[in-house]
Amino acid sequence: MRESEENEPLNQKSLPAQTKSNSCASGSLNLSQDIPLRLLLVIPFILQIVGAVGLTGWLSLRNGQQAVREVTLQLRDEASARIKQNLDDYLEAPRIIAEVNTNSLELGQLDTEDPSRLTRTFWRQRDLFTPIEVSAIYFGTLEGEFTGLGFQNDQTWQVGRAGEETQFHFYSYATDRQGNPTQILEKGNPYDPRVRPWYKKAVDAQEATWSDVYTDFKEPRLKITLAEPVFQESGELWGVLGVDFVLSHIRTFLQAIKIGESGTTFIMDRSGFLVASSTEELPFVIKPETVERLPAIESENTVTQKTALYLYDRFADLETIQTTENLQLDIDRERYFLQVVPFSQGQNLDWLIVVMVPESDFMGQIHKNTQRTIALCMVALFVATCFGWVSAKWITDPIMQLSNGSRRLASAALTRWTHESLAENVEVTGVAELKVLAQSFNQMANQLQASFTALEKSNEELELRVEERTADLRREQEKSETLLLNILPEAIAKQLKQETQAIAEHFESVTILFSDIVGFTSLSSRMAPIHLVTWLNELFSTFDYLAEKHGLEKIKTIGDAYMVVGGLPVPQNNHQVAMAAMALEMQETMQKFCLENGECMQIRIGIHTGPVVAGVIGVRKFSYDLWGDTVNVASRMESSGMPGKIQVSDKFYQCLKDRFEFEERGIISVKGKGKMKTYWLQGIKE
Repeated sequence: MRESEENEPLNQKSLPAQTKSNSCASGSLNLSQDIPLRLLLVIPFILQIVGAVGLTGWLSLRNGQQAVREVTLQLRDEASARIKQNLDDYLEAPRIIAEVNTNSLELGQLDTEDPSRLTRTFWRQRDLFTPIEVSAIYFGTLEGEFTGLGFQNDQTWQVGRAGEETQFHFYSYATDRQGNPTQILEKGNPYDPRVRPWYKKAVDAQEATWSDVYTDFKEPRLKITLAEPVFQESGELWGVLGVDFVLSHIRTFLQAIKIGESGTTFIMDRSGFLVASSTEELPFVIKPETVERLPAIESENTVTQKTALYLYDRFADLETIQTTENLQLDIDRERYFLQVVPFSQGQNLDWLIVVMVPESDFMGQIHKNTQRTIALCMVALFVATCFGWVSAKWITDPIMQLSNGSRRLASAALTRWTHESLAENVEVTGVAELKVLAQSFNQMANQLQASFTALEKSNEELELRVEERTADLRREQEKSETLLLNILPEAIAKQLKQETQAIAEHFESVTILFSDIVGFTSLSSRMAPIHLVTWLNELFSTFDYLAEKHGLEKIKTIGDAYMVVGGLPVPQNNHQVAMAAMALEMQETMQKFCLENGECMQIRIGIHTGPVVAGVIGVRKFSYDLWGDTVNVASRMESSGMPGKIQVSDKFYQCLKDRFEFEERGIISVKGKGKMKTYWLQGIKE
């Protein structure tokens, strides 16, 4: 009899004993005996759905991986074809220019004894191509004379000459609108075209040929040259004509190609050195004395480096890659699809185009589809579970209601339940004993409800007071932030709140303006202090508005002096233009700020550009200030200037001479700097 009672389902007779046991030892359930009845009814449905979900997801993932291989192959083929087509287009222009000029030289249509005429010819030809296609045209003779026209990184065309006239040093000249050389920009190092790689390669080949990739003579960049020997009528070598192509243009094109989400590509020659890459990494390394090309296996980019190592391991010698190769490799536990395509044009130009596509770029969508499939299966699982749950409900519902109500009531002292949940009465029908127990339970729940209502009211009042105090603190903090930003630049203010040591930062290029009101000392003796300060405040407030309008940073005022800087604390590219515009508007402003007696004041302005150190030092009364020779020169530009004029340094003039009107003042003596060439800023060029 005892054995049958322990194993029979829960009923009215066993309920009180079970309830008592749970209340005394709720933490010692035996899972082998106390499995909920609803679970026994629902588990078969769950197992069926889980099996279906697993099988469906596995099949979906497998089919997706196969589709990814096919899609990435098409993508790699398309990317490689685009790269080859653009390389052919880029390299076609140098070939045409070289052929035209070589024919002109051999037919006597170009006179190498007249460098200016030869330069003007090159100048007219620059309209036939873009700097992306051809960056320089030049001719080197057998006697070591060199004449050329090149497009520099600063977006200007310059004439280059070397020979007996320049004592065989490389001279760079600015050009006028007809291509004639004007002022000397740079007197460079000794230069002999006969020892340059492009000259030697053409002489050895005795025909048009591409040079090896080499470093530019003037600027840190890689180039290749289509060099073609030019012969006299007697058949003797006259010289070599060169047409340059800068490899950085290939890098720009590679970065513009979108290969999936994060695919990359790079080009290297057969010796393993990088030619260009779609990453931010440069294909060369700048060292103190030289600029050296970067081997692909030494790249800082993990994908580029490991891909190059993989190709060496697989092929041993890159010369053996003569056809398109489609491969796979794993990099940092991620699979990449790799395509290597040979590219050659003419003599001595033999490169490898490498396209890398990570599998994760495409598997992401497949994983999402798999997740959707699993989600749909989970919905089916939920529906099946609901049907099973409903089928068991009529058996367990009276017991579960009383059990859940007891659990909520027991945990009310430990958790913040709402009084609505406590007021939820437990209704049990069909069992008389459970109905009496439910009534007692509901009575206790109502008593707890009254207690929680009073507690919640007290909490609401306390939270309201906390919110009011928090709002007051927030307003005071906003006032402090506003005051700090009126004293210091926003970036410096944020840094100062995070750091306790002195703040100092070097800026390579900024523009500084000093201004001073002419005759202010005598004015202060003739004008009431309050009127003088009011007038000066209105004037400087207008200057502050101009500084904010042009994105410049006011540094300080000392008496009637006003100092403003551009290019910091956040560097900007157009700070010279902004400062020039502000200086001209400051002149116009002075004409509007006449005194009550009709007397108009004049302002003296000085501008200089260069490097400075800026920061905040000390621990009290913070002030953002600048240090360096640039500050001193800018101050001298103002103090040595003339009333009503804007005096600028030669360095500032060189930056804006193409956009603003200047008048040359000439050489003046500047305190502490000696002789300096300065200019008057007149206005904006129309």
